Amino acid sequence: MNDRQIAQLEVVKTKVRQLLGGDNSGHADDHVERVALLAERFANECSESVNLQEVLLTAWLHDVDDYKLVGKTQAEKLTNAVDIMAQAEIADDLSQVVLENIAAIGYSKRLNGKQPQRLAGKLASDADMCDAIGAVGIERALAYACHHGGRIFDPKVWPNVNLAAHEYNADGNTHDTDGFINHFFEKLLKLKGLMLTEPGRIEAENRHQIMVDFLRAYFREKNASDWSEFLEEYLRSVD
Repeated sequence: MNDRQIAQLEVVKTKVRQLLGGDNSGHADDHVERVALLAERFANECSESVNLQEVLLTAWLHDVDDYKLVGKTQAEKLTNAVDIMAQAEIADDLSQVVLENIAAIGYSKRLNGKQPQRLAGKLASDADMCDAIGAVGIERALAYACHHGGRIFDPKVWPNVNLAAHEYNADGNTHDTDGFINHFFEKLLKLKGLMLTEPGRIEAENRHQIMVDFLRAYFREKNASDWSEFLEEYLRSVD
């Protein structure tokens, strides 16, 4: 990246931090920065050449119009991403491909059969999903559950492992089986299988195992043998 591109990216970073810095639901600027750093690492590890500016812009802007933060109407228009890139004076052709990438990133979009087509979008998508799993993913899931007043673990409420797109994000509201522990089965343990690049697959494999180890220990300490059996059966079904 040249000096102008670096300067433009700094403008984007500043605007994103201003916009998301106050979030405490697991989608703050620290999440975005981790995604950007991981996407850059994936780009360096990737066997194919890719436009690093496109990767970083996609990563930094991927959550500024998240429906959970701004509502579905604004999310579909990508209003914040458009405005921030205009303020950073990003060229129109680059802005368009970044918007194309962002519009296809997210678990709910994957449930609807949509995924990034460009390599930069795939790298940013993998980085975003990787930040949802592993040790940090566990922290974020707990923060989100607490922020929304959700349950942590109710042994009588089993997860809906085949949650459909319209159930997962129904108007931004939680669903009947939603909760910290159930979220692993309804989403997090599935992300390893949604990676689109080889660097993403390698990283996701490691982070997936961290979650599995956590759940095994959690159910053992909770004396929830039926949930331990459920976990092992679930893992066999997704591997």
